[in-house]
Amino acid sequence: MRQTGSRTAWLWAGLLALWLLGSLRVFMLWSQHPLEAYANSYDQTRYMSCFGIEPARAIDAARQRNSPQAPFANFRFSADVEPICYWSSELAFTATTAALWKVAELLGGSPHHDVRWIGVLRWLVVLLISLALARAWIARGQPLFALANTALVPLLFADPGNTLYLDTFYAEFTALTAAWLMVALVFLWRDADLRSWRWGLLAIAAFLLAISKIQHLLLPLALALAVLLLDAWRGRRLAWRGMALLFGAICGLWLQVVQLHRSDPLIETIDQYNRADVVFTALLPFADDRVALLDTLHIDPACVRYSGFRAWQFPDLPERVCLGLADFSRAAQLRVLVTEPRLTLRMLGHGVLALDPWVAGNVGQIEGGEFAQIPRLVSVGRLLQAVPIVQILLLALPLLAWIALAWRARASRGSLALDFCSLTVLTMLATFAVTILGDGLADVAKQGHLVINVALAWFVCTTVILIGKFGRALQA
Repeated sequence: MRQTGSRTAWLWAGLLALWLLGSLRVFMLWSQHPLEAYANSYDQTRYMSCFGIEPARAIDAARQRNSPQAPFANFRFSADVEPICYWSSELAFTATTAALWKVAELLGGSPHHDVRWIGVLRWLVVLLISLALARAWIARGQPLFALANTALVPLLFADPGNTLYLDTFYAEFTALTAAWLMVALVFLWRDADLRSWRWGLLAIAAFLLAISKIQHLLLPLALALAVLLLDAWRGRRLAWRGMALLFGAICGLWLQVVQLHRSDPLIETIDQYNRADVVFTALLPFADDRVALLDTLHIDPACVRYSGFRAWQFPDLPERVCLGLADFSRAAQLRVLVTEPRLTLRMLGHGVLALDPWVAGNVGQIEGGEFAQIPRLVSVGRLLQAVPIVQILLLALPLLAWIALAWRARASRGSLALDFCSLTVLTMLATFAVTILGDGLADVAKQGHLVINVALAWFVCTTVILIGKFGRALQA
C-alpha cells in the first residue's frame, strides 16, 4: 500500500515537471518584447471584427487590411470596424479577451490592450484539460496513459510551431485544442459506461472542432464514423461514443453549411479566393497543357499568366481579372482530377511537400519588423525543415503502423493501438485532402496545420507508452 502511494506521488511529481517545463517554454516566447507571434495574413480579421477590435496602429491606416510583415502587440476597440464576423469556436477566446479588456477600461485602464491576454487564456485551458485528463487516467488505473498525454504539453503544445499562434486571433490553436480534447475523451471512455455528462462532453468537443475552421467542418463526422466502425468491429454496435460524436459533428456541420450560405461580402470573398487558389495553385501549375485546361474550365485562356498565383496576389478580385472563374465549380474540379491522373498525382506530391515549413515563414514573427523571423528558434519544425526525410518518416510512421496493426488485429477484433493509429491516419488524410481540394496549394502548411501536429502527437504518445512498457518488462 505504501509502495503504491509512493509511485503515485512520483507520478504526480513527473506530471508537474512536464507542466512546468511546458509553461516555461511558453513563457520564454510569451514574455518577449517586442512581441513574437505570427503576423496577420488577414485571417484574424474575421474574428476580431465580431467585437470591434483592431490593431492600435496609425489612425489613417486602412483599418482592416492584412499586416503580414509583423504582428501587433496592442489592440483597441473601434466603432468603425467593418462588421464582418465568422462564426467559430475561436470566438470563445476572442470574446473572453474582449470582455477582460472592456472591464479594464471601465476600471480606468488604457484604451490600448495587450494581445498577450489571449495567449494566457489559451495556455490556461491547455493546462486545465491536461490536468483533468491526467486525473481521469490515473483514476482508471492507467498512469502510463496519463504520462503520455501530459508529455504533449511541453513537446507539442509548447513548441513554437503552435505557441506562435497563442498571442494572435488565428483559429489554429483552438482547432488543435478541440481535436486533442475530442480524441483524448474517445480513448479515455473507450470501455466506459454511458453517462449523460460524458455523452454531452464528447458531442461538445466534436461540435467545437467542426466549427473551428472551414477546413475542419467534415473532420469530426469522419472520426465519428470511424469510431462507430471500430466499435462495431469489436461487437459494440451503435456504441454511445460514436453516436455522441456523430451528433456534435452533424450540429457543427449544419452551422458551417448555414454560414457558408450567408449572403455577405466575407463569405463571398472567401469562396471566390478559395476557387481561385484551387485553379491557379493546385490545377493549372501541374497540367500538361495549361491553356487547354483553362479552355476546358471555360476560363479566359489569357489567365494562364497567373499560374501559381495566390488569390491575394491578383491585381484585383480574381473573378474580375479572369472571366469565367465565377462559374468554376467543385464538380468541374473533381472532373479534372478524375480525368487527368497525372495532374492529380503531381498535385498530391507537391501538396505533401508544401506542408513544410511547419513553422510558417511567409509572415513576420517579430513586432515592428519587416517579415523578420525569430533567430535561434528551438522547435521541432526547424528539424523537419532542415532534414526533409525526418518529416517524411514522421508522416509515414502512423500509416505503416496502422497497416501492421490492422493485419495483426484481424483475429482479435482490434486494439487500443489500432484505434489510435486509425484516428491519427484518418485525421491526417482528411485534413490534407480538404486543404488541397478546398484551398489548393495556396497555404498548405497553415491550413493543414493539424497534419504535422497529429503525427507528432502520435509519435510522442506511442514513444512514451512503449518506453513505459519496456521499463515494466525489465522490472518483471
